[in-house]
Amino acid sequence: MTTSEIQIKANQTNAQKSTGPVTEEGKQIVANNALKHGLFSKHLVLSDENPENYQLLFDGLQTELKPVGTLEQSLVERIAVTLWRQRRLIRSETAHIELSNKPSIIAAAVNIEMGLLHSDDEITEDDLIDFDQEHLQWCQSILQEIRQIAGDKLTDMDTLKKEAPLIYDNLAILAEDEGYSIEEYIKSLDEPLAYFHDLIKYCLDEIQIAKQRPLVLEIARAVRNKRAILEESLLNVLAKYQVMLDNELYKAIKALRETQAWRLDALQSVSGENGFVLEKGKDSEN
Repeated sequence: MTTSEIQIKANQTNAQKSTGPVTEEGKQIVANNALKHGLFSKHLVLSDENPENYQLLFDGLQTELKPVGTLEQSLVERIAVTLWRQRRLIRSETAHIELSNKPSIIAAAVNIEMGLLHSDDEITEDDLIDFDQEHLQWCQSILQEIRQIAGDKLTDMDTLKKEAPLIYDNLAILAEDEGYSIEEYIKSLDEPLAYFHDLIKYCLDEIQIAKQRPLVLEIARAVRNKRAILEESLLNVLAKYQVMLDNELYKAIKALRETQAWRLDALQSVSGENGFVLEKGKDSEN
């Protein structure tokens, strides 16, 4: 590989990034694992949750519902736990959608749609934004400059500086990075013309990528729209869990109200037997 090839490739983003499972089976396994160890966990407070937030919820319910005795306290705790899990359900649904729309996941999905997965043309997260039009114009101008100069004149720095200023400036940057003058840099290359051949190939590849970018972005938008809606199977699970929590909350509140009413009735009965009237609006009697 020539020095020019190394310099050109150094400007390209080729980092290999983990995209997680990309098959439907793989994604479903991960989703189920997340539910098992997160949303449906037997633990009240998970490792990524703040115990103080649960305590604030519980204390607030204690103040509002004013439970008396062990039974009422336990019912208020059931209400707090159910509300806490409902909050977790909302967070889990949001997190699932956000995870599904991570750039790395979207890029992998686009590669699958375009048949590019694990190929040399595989797109990356950087391909999910509009192509830099200034860079496209630079590549087009570079090719135009090369077309205007004969082969031998490419290594004539005076001609290059006058007739191909963009190429000359690029060479000047590469030479400066190596601590050379442009003439010294050209001489240091095993094949001076190889730099220009690599530059032509690089610009042609970039122009091809720019032409393909609208299609990539259109497919990426379609993928995001599809992932904005939870997979039907997972959505059904979450919906059933929501109904279960709603029923649990309703039962706990109803049980608390009945228990408090029973306590007040019992207290009123005892007070009546001892000559007191606790009904609102009536004076007590001795």
